[in-house]
Amino acid sequence: MFLLFYLCLFLSPQTPKFFAIDNIDASLNPKLCAEMMRRLVALAKQEDKQVVITTHNPAILDGLDLTDKEQMLYAIQRNEKGRTIAQRIPAPKPQPGEPALKLSHAYLRGLLGGVPKNF
Repeated sequence: MFLLFYLCLFLSPQTPKFFAIDNIDASLNPKLCAEMMRRLVALAKQEDKQVVITTHNPAILDGLDLTDKEQMLYAIQRNEKGRTIAQRIPAPKPQPGEPALKLSHAYLRGLLGGVPKNF
């Protein structure tokens, strides 16, 4: 049902050109999350839509291609004064002699930011 709803959002001419989806990963398995993101990115390009998506699920990140200028990842947090800070996360560069990490693995290792440091 979630997938059908998202497809309708992206394909409907009644959906605004700019919209947001909060916690897109709700109730979806990790492999499905990555594939869904790849397909939704393609649909957003096809339908000329810009979408802001929030998630706490690292599997969503594996569906992104941060080398594509139209796909961006931001870590959002608050500073000690309560102000919101958005930091753009670039595509991680692989370490010499090591295979490239999936974005989900880089996130879980704390290499992308967006993970609290107090636990």
